[in-house]
Amino acid sequence: MRTKKLISILVMVLIISFAYISYNISLTDFKLSDTNNTYLGGLTWSKSLDKGLQAAQQEDKPVMAYFWAVWCQFCKQFESETLRNPEVNSILREDYILVAMDLDIDKEVARRYGVSFPPHMLFLDASGNVLERIPGAVNADYFLPRLINVRDKMN
Repeated sequence: MRTKKLISILVMVLIISFAYISYNISLTDFKLSDTNNTYLGGLTWSKSLDKGLQAAQQEDKPVMAYFWAVWCQFCKQFESETLRNPEVNSILREDYILVAMDLDIDKEVARRYGVSFPPHMLFLDASGNVLERIPGAVNADYFLPRLINVRDKMN
């Protein structure tokens, strides 16, 4: 009887320890955002459109504003499939200023640009003018030519 209790207690301690360690690892390895940036699709996105537009002026690059939401399943699909595509990821990283707008937080910016659902991508010039709009989750085959087209228009 004592052996069964001891084994039960030991198993409970192991389960609780595993849960605690897993939770702490998930907090440090999976950071969705911090004060200045959001991390989606293997990319670092500014959380401030104003700062993004300033950077676009300084670096002479277009802005990709990505409107998303934590609860959006199509956003997760877009991030895991399209944004993680090596060619898409490379072009975004090198040739664009990236800004992510959380629709639950950045309601005023979304309203200003007529965005009412996620995912929604806007390509902007440094003055904030819309160069192209892509509503909804799209695959890399659809997204890539538009990405290249906007980039090449700016050069």
